[in-house]
Amino acid sequence: MRLRLSILSVSLALGACASPPATPSLEGTSWRLTSFQSSDDGAKPLQPAAPEAFTLSFGKDGRLAAKLDCNRGTGPWQAVAADATGGTLNLGPVATTRAMCPPDAIGARLLADLTALRTWRLEGNRLHTSLPADAGVYVWERITP
Repeated sequence: MRLRLSILSVSLALGACASPPATPSLEGTSWRLTSFQSSDDGAKPLQPAAPEAFTLSFGKDGRLAAKLDCNRGTGPWQAVAADATGGTLNLGPVATTRAMCPPDAIGARLLADLTALRTWRLEGNRLHTSLPADAGVYVWERITP
């Protein structure tokens, strides 16, 4: 009986010492767009012709820097972690340049959707940013410095 109590005590103590999962953060990270998946049934994912032309950088100062094809944008950002993989997202308002970029199906859509993104989720080196009402998900790949 004492052995069982000792094992139980050690197990409880080790459990209490275990550190909680790290809270994820977007602060200081940069991402390159890989695709957009609409929630429309049968819609194929949209992929940018040049992924490096679409990037988001989440500054440690709460400022977002966006590369949107041939345009640039900047504005405030806030991401609040809800669990160990993601949470809510608020971008903007984002001030952007308005150059006439070559046609790219995903470029015009991203420019219109950027400030509507509401949630984020990390999966390895991928960032998933979602529109409200399951309207679609933008998938980004981490840019390593």
